[in-house]
This record gives sequence, C-alpha cells and structure tokens, in this order.
Amino acid sequence: MKPTRALVLGTLIALNISAVHAYDVVNRYKIIDDKLKTSQMLEPIGHDFFFDVSAAFNKNIKEVISDVSDASKFQGTSQQKINNANVVLAKYDRTEQTVKVNVGLGFPLPSFSAWDVKFKPNFRALLDVGANIGIRSQALTNQNLIDLFRDQVPSELQAYILTLNLSSLQGQDVRAICLAQFSTPSATNSYCTALEAGKYIIPSATNPTMTVLAKADAKVGFFNEYTSGEHWFGNWNLYAMGRADLYQFITGTQIAQGDSIETPKKMNTETTIQTDYRLGYRNTNYSIFASVEELKLSKMKDAKVGSKPLTYGYDPLVRVQADATYRLNALSLQPFVGVHKRSGYGFSEGMYAGTAVGAHVWGDRLGLQLRAMVDKEYISLSPRVKLWLMQLEYTLKKPLKSEVDNVRLTAIQSIDFRIFF
Repeated sequence: MKPTRALVLGTLIALNISAVHAYDVVNRYKIIDDKLKTSQMLEPIGHDFFFDVSAAFNKNIKEVISDVSDASKFQGTSQQKINNANVVLAKYDRTEQTVKVNVGLGFPLPSFSAWDVKFKPNFRALLDVGANIGIRSQALTNQNLIDLFRDQVPSELQAYILTLNLSSLQGQDVRAICLAQFSTPSATNSYCTALEAGKYIIPSATNPTMTVLAKADAKVGFFNEYTSGEHWFGNWNLYAMGRADLYQFITGTQIAQGDSIETPKKMNTETTIQTDYRLGYRNTNYSIFASVEELKLSKMKDAKVGSKPLTYGYDPLVRVQADATYRLNALSLQPFVGVHKRSGYGFSEGMYAGTAVGAHVWGDRLGLQLRAMVDKEYISLSPRVKLWLMQLEYTLKKPLKSEVDNVRLTAIQSIDFRIFF
C-alpha cells in the first residue's frame, strides 16, 4: 500500500474516534494554534525576500470583548456590578474565544552545496502572538484561587491556600485571610500587606468564570532548506526564541472592579535556542515527510525572579504528512493527508486531510487556488490569489460538530497577506 493511501485510511479511521476530555484552556489553545500552523505550513515561504502578516480570530470575539468591557464600566452598587458581570459571563458559558496574530520578514542568503547536499539558507524574524479565552461554570478549586494572582505567589502562601475550605470563605478577601494566617513579619506577611484590599475575592462556586492563556513567541535566526539528489529534501532551522505567556483565572468580581486582565509586574520571558528539522522523500509526484518543530536545545536567559513559571512550556510539535501533485498544463491538483502531535492533545485531534486545486501561470507567480481541508473538529476552505509580488489568502474554519469537550464551537476566520520578491 502506498504511504499516501495508508495515511488516508488511518486519518479517516481516527476522525471517527470520539474521546471525552475535560476542558483545559491551555491544551485547547495548543490544538487550535497547531491547526492554524498547519494552514500556514501548507503555503511555504520559499527562498525569497518577504513580509508576511496574518490574523485569525473567532467570529464573535469582538462581541465578547465588548460585553466584558461594558460590564467593567457598569454603574451601580458593588453587588449590582458583580451580578451584571456574572450575567455577561453566563451569556457565553461553555464557549471559547481564540485570537492569533503573526508577523514575519526575512531575506535569502547565498545558496551553496556541501557533501552532495544543496542548501538554501534564509534569515528570518517571526513574531507569533495569540490568546485563548475559556468561559464556563465549574466548581472552584484551590488552584483556581492561586491562579487569580498575576505574579508568582510565595510557596508558603500557595501551600496554605491549597488547604482552605473555599465553600466557607466565599466573598472574603484573600488579603485579609492571608494576613490573619501570616501575622508575624516575614516575606509572606510583606507580600500579603502589599496586596490591594478587595482585589482578590473568593467567588461563588456557582457563577461562570473566565480563564485566559496568552502567549507571545519571537524567533530570530536561520531557516535552511536542503535537497540531496533526486529524492531527499527537508529543512533545518536554528534560531533564538523569546517566549512569554500569561495565565489568569478571572471572576465576575474582578470584571466588576475593572480588573479583568492585567499585565504582571514581572513578565516571565525566557530566551532559548530552538531547532526545527524536517526529512522528506519525493518520488515522481509523490512525497512524504516527518518533522519536529520548536525543539528546545538550551536556555540563553531565564525569566525574571518572582515571575510566574511558563504555563505553555516547551513541548515540541511533531508532524508526518504525505501528498501528491498532479498537473495538466496550468492546472494543478494537490491532495494531502497528515497528522501533528504535541503534549496536551492526542493523535486523533491532529489528523487532517484535504486537497488544493489551482491554476497558475508565469512560474506560479500569477494564479488562483482553493484549498479544502478537514480534521476532527473543522472543515476549512481557503481561497488564495497570487499576483506577481504578493498573495492574499482567506480561511474559514467551520465546526463539524456543535461542541467538543462540553465547549460550544464557533467558526474561526483568518487572513494572510504576503509580499515577496
């Protein structure tokens, strides 16, 4: 059986396997982000000078942000403000909102050959910023209470919070509880004293809450394509990456206080050396490759002392894909099938298959393309137009089911604009 057919069969089987997982805002961002990266990967940059900017977002994220903003400005008594904020959260119960922005630029370096391998090196700088917001009614945990804090909580205070019976403390100020426990002069006492009164209130367990993960990656380095003989090809990238993320648990009380999302006093930005590697084999019009992306080699710079540890971490992304290309004059057909995997979701969530139909002339510098792709959660349609030194692509990811992991899915739209020469 040819590799493409085998992978297609495995994909169709996996797409019909259903699994139940507890909702996790971090893991959901990983799978959504990697699905968007798959769409980007299917339109490679090549060996060009380029400037690229893209944005992806849920169709109703503007409405959610607007409603939360209005709730933070609501006029009334303290309790009326909290009640109004809880009504807004209840409106979006069991939903998630995702937004992602990418900016990239780069230029080619001189090609060269060594050991019968031809290299095409490129210098690139890439910025990737995204966030996922999950809103849901769920039982409040002691760890949620720790996650209310923007900065690193002293270990002594964390240990104490984990012992609390939250059901008997609803509506109480964490600052007062902290000072009552750590009344003598100490590092923890100083931390509690510095907290703003009324800023961290233990919420009711029955009201919806909002959990936010925001992440920013900046990559600068060398991105190298290579070919060996007639059949072998791939990429080997080596770059420095700065990564920072923000993980917050937000209640209706905080929204009512106008304190829903706040940048930490100490960002947890870390700088590391990363590598990507891809090895592929091509025979006539068929090809298959395996790759690993964002593999951490070493750390260059630690985060600031007192900042929260990175929530997203450094788990690499692995991928296998097979495809074929059929051409008839200016027309082309490119079916493909693949799977990607990262810690936080299973192989079945990373399965995808699709095809691209295009018409190109003048060395592919002018043309139109329509790509359709399906995975376990979405069907994606991506029309693209290429006009000499620029291309514009729009993607609509339409949910295949109403909900996943007890979360109501909504469509994701993205647009990419690229200039190259």
